[in-house]
Parts: sequence; C-alpha cells; structure tokens
Amino acid sequence: MEQSNQSLIFETITTDDKVIVEAVDSYNKIHKTDFQIVEFIEVVFTKIKAEKYKASDIFDLGYFFHSLVALKRNRGEIDW
Repeated sequence: MEQSNQSLIFETITTDDKVIVEAVDSYNKIHKTDFQIVEFIEVVFTKIKAEKYKASDIFDLGYFFHSLVALKRNRGEIDW
C-alpha cells in the first residue's frame, strides 16, 4: 500500500490520555509515521493528525493502542 502525504485529521475513542500519547509515540518510532495528537476532546476522544501514513497505519495504530491498554490493565498499571 502506498504512503500518503496528504494531511489527515481524525477522531478516535481513547480510554486513557497517557496511554494514547505513549502508543502514538511508540507507533511513530516503529513505523516511521508522523501521527500527532492535536486535541483531547472531553474525556474519551482524541483528535489525531497525520501527513505521512498508509491507510493501514490508522487501523494498526488503533490495534496497537488497545493492545497497550490491555497489557497495562493486566499488569495493574491502569484501572479497568
């Protein structure tokens, strides 16, 4: 799948602001993307911007985030 260089802003449901920051930072380093958290909306939504990504990166970031949440919950690092 080809990489896009078009700017994209999307909103996603998040359960923990610290974990989404950690997930975005880690994902960017591993996959050479440039996701940026633009805004936290209320308690459970995050607005994310990207210019260097593939469409699959959006879904993979979501999977990565929720896997990180599950890992941290299992370790007792965050609440259920």
